Order: sequence, then C-alpha cells, then structure tokens
Amino acid sequence: MTRLLFAAAVAALAPQAFADIPVHCLRHEVVGKWRFVLGAPGASRSGCSHSRPDKEEAQPARALIQKASEVTVLLSDPNTATIEGKEGTWTMVYDEGFEVNVGGRSFFAFSNFTFDSEKHNVSHCDETMVGWYSNENRTAFGCYYGEKLTKEKTKVALLSKSSTSTRIKESSRYDAALTHETQTQHVQRLNRKLSMMQIGWRARVMPKWNGRSFREINGYAGIARRSSQLPRSVGRVTEPMKKLSFLQQKNKMPDNMKVPQTFTWADVNGMDYTEPVMDQGECGSCYDASTMRMLTARHKINLNNSEAIPWSINFPLFCSEYNQGCKGGFGFLTTKWSSDVGLIPATCMRYNTAGSCKLECDLKKELAGQKRYRAANHRYVNQYYGNFNTPVQTIMSELYRNGPIVLSFEPSEDFMFYSDGIYQTPKDKLPLGGRKHVEYDQEWERVDHAVVGIGYGIENGTKYWLIMNSWGGDWGEDGLFRMALGMDESGVESSPEAADVVEDEQEGRQVEALFAENALLAKA
Repeated sequence: MTRLLFAAAVAALAPQAFADIPVHCLRHEVVGKWRFVLGAPGASRSGCSHSRPDKEEAQPARALIQKASEVTVLLSDPNTATIEGKEGTWTMVYDEGFEVNVGGRSFFAFSNFTFDSEKHNVSHCDETMVGWYSNENRTAFGCYYGEKLTKEKTKVALLSKSSTSTRIKESSRYDAALTHETQTQHVQRLNRKLSMMQIGWRARVMPKWNGRSFREINGYAGIARRSSQLPRSVGRVTEPMKKLSFLQQKNKMPDNMKVPQTFTWADVNGMDYTEPVMDQGECGSCYDASTMRMLTARHKINLNNSEAIPWSINFPLFCSEYNQGCKGGFGFLTTKWSSDVGLIPATCMRYNTAGSCKLECDLKKELAGQKRYRAANHRYVNQYYGNFNTPVQTIMSELYRNGPIVLSFEPSEDFMFYSDGIYQTPKDKLPLGGRKHVEYDQEWERVDHAVVGIGYGIENGTKYWLIMNSWGGDWGEDGLFRMALGMDESGVESSPEAADVVEDEQEGRQVEALFAENALLAKA
C-alpha cells in the first residue's frame, strides 16, 4: 500500500521534543518471509549499541552485528510466525516495529528508516534496525537484524512539501500562548456546544495551561500527535483471528465471562490498589508512567497489600533502549523491557523529568533479603496489534480479573479542558466525515496519549471507562476522567495493554548487568 504522510504538517502540530521514532510501517508491509541475522548470544542482556534511552538520530549500524547464525522466519497475516516448522505468533508494535515469539525465542526490532538528501524521513518496512533476541528462560540474549526475502516496494517517504500555507496557519495557532481570557472564551463556546449537543461532559478553564501553547500542552502526550488533517492509513480486510496469541495462552480471558456492572480498583472492599494521581510534568512519559502504575497496582493486588512500594517509573524511562525517554514511547515496549531486564522500587530511582540512567541506592543493600521481581506475559489484550474487533467484554474481563490496564487514545484538543462527565468527542471534531474510530477497517489506529484504566461503570444508561490521567489532581475529576465505553471513543479500545508481575528467577542479575554495562560505557 502506498502511504504518504505529510510529516511537515506533523512537525507543525506535534511537539518536536515528544515523538516516537520517525517510521511508519503497517502489518501487510511486514507480512512475508524474513531472514534474521543473529549475533552470538550471551548470558547477560546487552543494549545492542543503542542509547539509553534510545535516540532516533543515533541508531547503531547493522554492520556491527557479527553473524553467528541466521534463521528464516515466515510472518503470516494476521499473527502467525513460523521458524523451521515451529509455529508461534508475532505482532506489530503500533507502526514502529514488530515482535516475534516462536520456538522458545523472542525477537524485537524497530523497522528501518533513513533520511533522504532533503532530510525527509523514509521508512524501509522490509528491513529492521538492530534489535534484540532472547530465549524463553532469559539465559541467552543477543542482537540481530532482519531483512525481508519477499521484496515489495515498501520504501515510503514520510515528508512532503505540500500544504505549506496550511502548515503555517496551523503552526501559528498551535504556538500561540493560552491566557485565562482566551481559555475562558474557548471553554464558554465549548460548553454551549456540549450543552446543545447533550454530549454528557463539561469543560473548564485549566490554570496550568495559561502561558502554554497547544504544542506545549501536547508535550504531555508521550506518543506523537499526528495532524487531524492527515489521512488515516487504511489496511486491507483481514480474516478474524483464528487462534489464541502466544502471549495470551497463560491468561485467557473468556469473552462471555460475567463481570459486575460497575467496578474500580480504587475501592475493593475498602482497599485502594491504585497510586495517587501524579503530574508527569513537561515530559512525554505518559506511556511509561501509566505502564509502571499498572504493574504497581497488579503487584499490590497479588500481594493483597495496598501499601507496597511502587515500581520505579524512571528506571525504564531513562534506561530502556526500547523507548525514547521523555520524547515518547509505547507501554507494550516498557513491559517487554521490564520483562527482559526487571523492576526496581521507586525509592531507588524517583520520578524526575531531568533524570538519567543512574541509581539512587545500593540495590544489594536496599533489597538485601528481599525478593526481586520482573514483568511477564506482556501482551495486547486484543491478542495482537490491529485486532480492533475484540469484544469490549474481553477488555473488561482483563481489568476485573487481573488489575488495571494501559489504554491509549487520541481525543480532540477539547479534551485538554475536560472538567467532569462522560467524555465523548463532539460530532464536529470527528474525523473522516463524522465516523467513529470503531468503524474503520484498518491495520493501524492513531493514538497519542496513554493512561491507566482502573475501572468502569454506567451513569444514566451510558457506560464508561474510569481512567486515571497523569496531569495532576487539579485536572478533570480529581485527576481522573470517564470516557464512553463500547464505541472505541477516541481509539481508547484499539490497543489495551497488560502484563503480570512475577518473582525474578535470576534475582536481579539482568538489572545488575545493565548498570555494569553502563559503567563500562561511561569509562570508554
């Protein structure tokens, strides 16, 4: 499929400091036969020459991989992977890369991208960057890259010089600093419209937005906001899922399981398993903050201890090679990295937007005699990315049975002024002539903000998700908001994520290996 994304318009609308890597690949472009070139494995996980956190402008060369072996991988639509007759699964990770799990091994790499002579991004969906592989029991780790053997024309420019006047106009509006007066005018108009449409929620002036532009406000979103003027990437029709994902086999959620009509992990028999609302500050860390808070809540639930120390947000934020730190990333990759490496308590790396990959404690002394933990069974609740027809009951069952989940969405700009009620997008803000996200038959759903789904309910006949944001307690309903359930409002049901927390059988060895490698690199 030919896809031309006007990334110059993206640059005008999305904050430059808050963006995922500049690549856009869809599932049908990745499907086919691949050759994975593997470097020699070792007992300790390596960063594979990536920065911590990853930097789009400093990707390691594939020539660094000294070939020790290679495998041929067949990726079939929608999510079956085959290596040497062994069958497993694979999934896209948004439009950034893909993960393969087959034959007791796991592979992940970002799709390749380069810059042309005019510094325009170009995606190469038939190649990967240097990626990581490991065996199932985490005793062998290595680096690899992939090349597609079934070649198609998949080199796609992401930038265009068209629509210059539109970009300038939108950029000017997007960069204008908000004031109390301009906010008041906007909120008054918005509330009149919401009342007339009987949408079910209200807006209010947010003092914290004064002096900030929409560009700066969108910096609170950890996934690049793409212009509302951009065409959606529509994929070909695919067959319904035929088999259960490898990642889901241990934790199957029956679609017909009965769940209560209302539920929240903030009040289970008087116990609150959630963390207090946080303010992520001027850092695109929503993907990481929501993921670690999901893992923290699930750990508390497993221990039946609402006072357990939370997991560090800063550890994966500044040490993970799978994401771009304050410049953005994806919760799925945060849980994968936390499975590969491990988890550490927040007391050893407190949340700090100007932080770095450095410990604030002596782990051996701090955790002496204590169990060590890691994430496990990281998964899309929808079983693979792009399975947008998953029954909402499956998502509700995951939340009710196992704990909070990570939800990602892309609302209209008006969401920034949400005060209370059940959020739905005003009809005049809906894309493509007023159709809801759920009506699209596509392989990719655009989202730009990640949050924690902690419950669900119903009010006056309208079902909703109860969601914790990370913009402080003075936003929304004491830092929370409710969003319409069952209609994929703003894409919120397109890619729910979950993972488990288990005891680390290696007692933190991969965490120690990471900091040891960091120390060696610092001396080099």
